[in-house]
Amino acid sequence: MVLGIRRIARLKRFDKAYKRLSERNKAAVDEALAELLSRDRLPSGRNLKKLGSRRNTWAIRIDRGIRLTFEVADGVCCLRNVGEHDKTLDNS
Repeated sequence: MVLGIRRIARLKRFDKAYKRLSERNKAAVDEALAELLSRDRLPSGRNLKKLGSRRNTWAIRIDRGIRLTFEVADGVCCLRNVGEHDKTLDNS
């Protein structure tokens, strides 16, 4: 799927969750965000998935237990949440 992301914005909830991550997980999130900006498509290992009935809301895998949720509209990727798989997807 082509995402067409040209810039990234962040919700305060994302910033708070990001600060709670380990340094290793922060580096992995930063790498995934760089991929979002630099490619037309994410690598298949990121497991891009649309979140249920939420329009334009997506989740990607950061690592085995960490997920990042975001919305895409008009080329802007708004980061919603990041953290443990189940908690993050339930609270996005």
